[in-house]
Amino acid sequence: MRKTLFIVLSVFNAFMLGARPAGADTMHECRDTIRVADTVWVSATERAPLTAEIPDVILDDTFNRGIGKATALFVPKGTVSFGLTALYNSYDLGSAEDDAGYKMFLSLLDGVYGNMTSCGIAPAVSYFIADNTSVGLRFDYSKSVLGLGSASIALGDLMSLDINDVNYLKQSYSGSLTLRHYMSIADSRRFAIFVEGRGTLGYAQSMNYQREGDDKYGTYQDIYKASLSLVPGVVCFMMDNAAFEVSVGVLGFDTQKVKQLTNQVEYSEMKSSGANFKINLLSVNFGMSFYIYPKKARRHTS
Repeated sequence: MRKTLFIVLSVFNAFMLGARPAGADTMHECRDTIRVADTVWVSATERAPLTAEIPDVILDDTFNRGIGKATALFVPKGTVSFGLTALYNSYDLGSAEDDAGYKMFLSLLDGVYGNMTSCGIAPAVSYFIADNTSVGLRFDYSKSVLGLGSASIALGDLMSLDINDVNYLKQSYSGSLTLRHYMSIADSRRFAIFVEGRGTLGYAQSMNYQREGDDKYGTYQDIYKASLSLVPGVVCFMMDNAAFEVSVGVLGFDTQKVKQLTNQVEYSEMKSSGANFKINLLSVNFGMSFYIYPKKARRHTS
């Protein structure tokens, strides 16, 4: 029976092959893949959810300048730095009477003779708690002296005032807690800008007095001051461990209390506070700083 069925199928297959049109061999050669489909039953606990979760798409077109994201390591963590800023100015009043700018600026003054001297020193030390970021302490001392030998103030034909032998002296002391962050310029390890925040407490003494014969008249002041300020600057490494920096005060908030005694008789107090959002060109500071790196760090300038 099986042999007979095999013979019948062979004859039928040969008949069908003979009846194929031209080009059928080519089609037959291309159909060499057999696909088998089957159904797999999965329990309800193993079934995937019918709806896939589509994540939320957030479109952010904010322009990012990348400030503060420089990849260059400017100063490594664990570094200790110490620096010194110094200031000295001396002016002679009354020695430029032939200068046009001097006459324009002091057009109301005549016969001005005197001198003014100011000096200051500010040591600082800091520790880098992270790459390019440090915390530190700073101490500032400054002294200003003005000696005005003579001056005449003319406000008109009917109003004039002569001043003789006027002196002014002020000494101030302050301590600051600082937080500084460096941002490398073009990924350089030699040049960088920095921004330093300062919280400062200070004390100052000042007195101004005038002599008239054997008598001396004047005012003495005790000044207590607190401030928060932001100081940007630029630093340049001249050597691996030594850098030159320039900084200038931009903005800040300060408050102060003044106790004043005039002629050893009249006593008064004054409180003031305010915010400053302008560049103070008189607060430009130049200084040197030195760095002691951790043992594993090596500096390579570029």
